[in-house]
Amino acid sequence: MVKFKVTAVAAAMLAFGGVVTTTTAAQASTVQGYVNGFGAVGDDWSDEGVVSMSQHANSGATGLWQSVLYADGLLSATDIDCKFGPKTDAATRTWQAHNLGASQADGAVGNKTFGAASSRLHYGGVNVSTDSVSYTGTAHQVIYARDLKTGQYFGITPYVTVSSSYSNGSC
Repeated sequence: MVKFKVTAVAAAMLAFGGVVTTTTAAQASTVQGYVNGFGAVGDDWSDEGVVSMSQHANSGATGLWQSVLYADGLLSATDIDCKFGPKTDAATRTWQAHNLGASQADGAVGNKTFGAASSRLHYGGVNVSTDSVSYTGTAHQVIYARDLKTGQYFGITPYVTVSSSYSNGSC
């Protein structure tokens, strides 16, 4: 079972809005098992590395990607388990075909796929130790928090009763 760390402050941060973009690349590593970013959110996911059935298949980065698929109505909340299996692969290919074109639907979530998803990230505001970032999908909105010291993303959503910590590569 996946755990989201939920705070009332994070839910309140949703009231802030606006797409943020930047030209400075964020630091990230799916190799370490999590998604990472600093500064403006618009580039946080475009340099992640690859998650797929054969690369970093069991990681917090996979859990974050699954939450995008959930937000776009391609997975259920209970499918967010940080394991890139056949169901996540099929949902990823559908997402890629719709957002990148059929020729890009290879099931591997790399720079192009993460980059296309990052265009729908919105900055939500700063709390004491985290800032709020949301992804607005076609079916749901998912809210994430990003640790201000480490840049690690972890999942937050007031709309789903599952929980997942993407930090430290655990789920």
